[in-house]
Amino acid sequence: MFKATRAPILADRLKQQMAGVQLSSIQIQHSFPALPTPLQTSSGSLEVAPLVIIGLRTSCGVVGESYLFSPNPSLIAALGEAIKAVFEVVSGDPCLPEDITDKILKKFKLFGGTGILTMAMAAIDMAAWDVVGKTVGQPLYRVLGAKAKTVHSYESSGLGIGDLISIRQQALRFMRAGNTTMKLRLGYATLAEDLQALETLFQACGPTVQVMVDYNQGLSPQEALTRCKAIDGHGLLWIEEPIHAELLEETATLQAALKTPLQIGENLWSPTEVQRALRLSACQYIMPDVGKIGGVTQWLRAASVAEAYGVKVSSHLYPEISSHLLAAIPNAHLLEYADWTANQFSGHTKPANNSLAVSDHAGFGLSV
Repeated sequence: MFKATRAPILADRLKQQMAGVQLSSIQIQHSFPALPTPLQTSSGSLEVAPLVIIGLRTSCGVVGESYLFSPNPSLIAALGEAIKAVFEVVSGDPCLPEDITDKILKKFKLFGGTGILTMAMAAIDMAAWDVVGKTVGQPLYRVLGAKAKTVHSYESSGLGIGDLISIRQQALRFMRAGNTTMKLRLGYATLAEDLQALETLFQACGPTVQVMVDYNQGLSPQEALTRCKAIDGHGLLWIEEPIHAELLEETATLQAALKTPLQIGENLWSPTEVQRALRLSACQYIMPDVGKIGGVTQWLRAASVAEAYGVKVSSHLYPEISSHLLAAIPNAHLLEYADWTANQFSGHTKPANNSLAVSDHAGFGLSV
């Protein structure tokens, strides 16, 4: 069985520098910024972006910032409490993100490292990496050894399930900024409506548009086979999460029946789950979510697993953070850009011409 090696991420010289910086306290805030473009998917609707915003204080006075997104507002309070509980495990420890993550994983082994626990770990890990960047005065992508200042991106700030006029208007807005790569949500009541939405997008944007579609886990395996076969010849970049994320064997069967690549990963909770998906050939692309998989450390470990399988990695949400990670890996594919946090962070930048400039401010450059 394939097993990826786990190479250290942080350079030895930086480890020595960070060994004297201890985690001292954590501050948690809740925020519910309105989505500039409300989004309807086959699995629910979003009008606000429920966020938990984290400030990680250290002994040297540097404050690391990160955030978590929850599609369900009622879980925001629970996420905050979980972050506090997990932080107690590493309070007073050196700000060495890989050690912090591994200690949390070991401490909560019997609890199981998925769900709210993994997201709480992600919040602390991401903030710890922000501390590293701020302490050394470098953007995180440079801390990770990257030199590229831009990453390829696609628009995901709209094109939800809805009326065809809105689809046309939103697609043309993306095109005016030179963003010809975009994601359309499918999963209408009928296949005919899916095809009509797809045709509307192609007619509005012309032959230069590159489109991926997302079913948001909305189909049964049998319905997915029918619908994905029907759109298999449309030149799509990928078909995303057509069935429930846990059904990896069924997803592998579906991928074998299609020419179009399947994209999954936003609901995989560890590098081990990523490895299992790739071992099953459940997809041709993978897109871990940095907030769900456990943070920067686990995301980079998952990307390393994908590299060993020859699979390209995209990101899911968190553009301010994910852009640094994609810039730092050799198998980077596309950054998902959604404008959901545009009104929350001054470090939020928008893409143009299918690319996004990575922040050159220290750390992630979030700035709440």
